[in-house]
Amino acid sequence: MKQDLLQNTSISLQNLQLVLLDVPQKEQFVSGIGKRNSRKTLIVKWTDRKGRIGYGECSCRPDPYYSAEFLDGVVLMIQKFVIPQLQSSQTYAELLSILKKIRGWNFAKSAIEAAAYDVLQQQSTDSLFDTLPIQPISKIPSGISMGLYTNKQEMKKAVQKNIAAGYRRLKFKISPNANTDYFDFVNPLLFDSNVVISFDANGSFSHKDLDKFGYFVNTYNTVIEQPFSPSRFDVYLAAKSRFPNLKVCFDEEVKSLGDVIKLHQLGVLDELNLKVGRVGGITNSIEILQYCYEHQIPCWIGGMFETGIGRLLNLQFASYLPNAAAHDLSPSQRYFVQDIIDPDVKMSAEGYVDIVEAKKCQIIPELLEKFSISKEEFRFKIN
Repeated sequence: MKQDLLQNTSISLQNLQLVLLDVPQKEQFVSGIGKRNSRKTLIVKWTDRKGRIGYGECSCRPDPYYSAEFLDGVVLMIQKFVIPQLQSSQTYAELLSILKKIRGWNFAKSAIEAAAYDVLQQQSTDSLFDTLPIQPISKIPSGISMGLYTNKQEMKKAVQKNIAAGYRRLKFKISPNANTDYFDFVNPLLFDSNVVISFDANGSFSHKDLDKFGYFVNTYNTVIEQPFSPSRFDVYLAAKSRFPNLKVCFDEEVKSLGDVIKLHQLGVLDELNLKVGRVGGITNSIEILQYCYEHQIPCWIGGMFETGIGRLLNLQFASYLPNAAAHDLSPSQRYFVQDIIDPDVKMSAEGYVDIVEAKKCQIIPELLEKFSISKEEFRFKIN
């Protein structure tokens, strides 16, 4: 199999850089987790002996509010437990074995694998994606994630703007603090359009919030993403008993293939938001996609407001999900004053990203330098 051939392929390593970036956003984004005015992210830059460069993005937050990982901790973990095990040359399988020994830290491991895989793709025509039992599509339907609003007129303007822009789905952040009057105010716009509507609670609802939660379940016949805190299956059961029509898309709850299998066998997995970083990288994500194919589990690709580096990888995965209504893959210009790739990822007026055109985007070293706030470099001697 091509996957076996790739895993036995050697990847040299001459230099590894850990580059922390702070990329300004166009506007503040508010969710149940908190507020953000810029995207702080970690880029892993892998350079092999022939000067080929691979990039991977660690898309965890700078704080431990989405997952236990946070950027400063990731840098320390890579320094102490990944870099000492890397060699000037190792097979892809050996690299995966190094990463597998580390429990947790999925976003960090994903960034290392992505950087190595980027180099691997420059020396091989084979791809791990070739193992998937489906042909990729070229047009990726794009959705947009909309934050919590504190002004209903601003919310209405944002809804009008995003419907007019052609987005295939509007996903609203919600929490127990969300003002349902604002949704009543914009519902005529939502219900009169053909756009798909969904909600994302980032695990913010609890037992005591089920009255407020019921508004979203009963008003909209749609899926609600991660309504309850991961591991609080008791809250899920209480909500399901109270709202039999509840449909849940799992996000933070899923960190591995085992989590997918567990939720599926429990009969509670209505839909899956697959984030490559959250589940530990490319190889793990492909295994999860294969399981979803085999068991006909609806799946789409979620985002963590990545720069162009992570966004392009997400688009590649999205191309293998032809039945998804939309993915959280808005074009670069939606979030950033300036991305670190050129040209930017663009969306058509009909709400699609052309994967062929997206592959033409190039990482611009000068922009990496422009937004860099710190850099660590590690050199590897040839054995």
